Amino acid sequence: MRKIKLIKSEKKLCLICLEEHEVQTVMLTDTEEYKGGEVSFKAIYEYCSLADEYLETEDMIRENSQAMKDAYRKAN
Repeated sequence: MRKIKLIKSEKKLCLICLEEHEVQTVMLTDTEEYKGGEVSFKAIYEYCSLADEYLETEDMIRENSQAMKDAYRKAN
């Protein structure tokens, strides 16, 4: 099970379910395949509790990609 850290919560239009409700911004440890190996890193997502799904905004995609590359460099 993933350990999830709540960063913030705000009421807004959720881009997952298209309803207005409390959308959480969370940090969790993610694992991706990169350059032939698995890399674990801290990633940030928006979480919809109604759909039980995670979403990355454009900014989050850039930040998470950089975090993954930094973790790869640190491990190698």
